Parts: sequence; structure tokens; C-alpha cells
Amino acid sequence: MKKRHQQKLVVMALVLFFLWNVPFVSLFDSDFQVFGFPVFYVFIFLSWSIAIIASYIILRKFYE
Repeated sequence: MKKRHQQKLVVMALVLFFLWNVPFVSLFDSDFQVFGFPVFYVFIFLSWSIAIIASYIILRKFYE
């Protein structure tokens, strides 16, 4: 794996670590709902989905 692909994955892991850390997650602890779901769950699953898609794109470029 090229160094730049490894660096992108490490940076993405660090960003996710800080996004899912308690001080930042507590910002979404409210009674507000999006399409009937609490905003906390929407944030967690949306950020998780974006991380999976970004990982796929990075790794797809690696195998080209």
C-alpha cells in the first residue's frame, strides 16, 4: 500500500475518533428528531456510513 493511502486512512481514523468522542457526541444529545429518529443516532450512523464510503474510495484507488 502506498504511503499516501495509509496516511489518508490514519487521518480518517483520527477524525472518526474525535467525532465519536464524548465531548463532540454530547453536542447531539437533544430531543430533536430527524425523520422520527433522534439526532444522535442519525449522526452516528451517517458518519459511520460516510467513513465506510470514504474507505472504499481510498482502497479502490489503491487496487487500481
